[in-house]
Amino acid sequence: MTEKVVAGIHEENLNTLALEVIDYADQISGLFSQISACVEKLPDALQGPSGKTLMDRYQALKSSYPTIKDNIISYSEDFTTLIQKMKEDDKYLANLADQFAADTKTQIKTSQFNFKQES
Repeated sequence: MTEKVVAGIHEENLNTLALEVIDYADQISGLFSQISACVEKLPDALQGPSGKTLMDRYQALKSSYPTIKDNIISYSEDFTTLIQKMKEDDKYLANLADQFAADTKTQIKTSQFNFKQES
């Protein structure tokens, strides 16, 4: 059996990318907080129906912030899953190759033995 499994991807880069995606999700959360702080000051400046409409629409958007962050973080998890899946697939293929090689050697030996007996 093959001792070392080498994935067909650059694992270190993907791990780095996964961490960067998490950092971006945190940065976006910071931006959402800044936007919230600014928008929450608007009712003092905006009176009437247009101000209410703006705040209602903002509240609808704000309720999506956690989903947006979760979706971004899921990309990071996808990179981690990709790395693991590639390792599993490579190990499976390496085992298949080893089994094929072993079967081929057995067939050659059997053929050689049968040839010697027929001679």
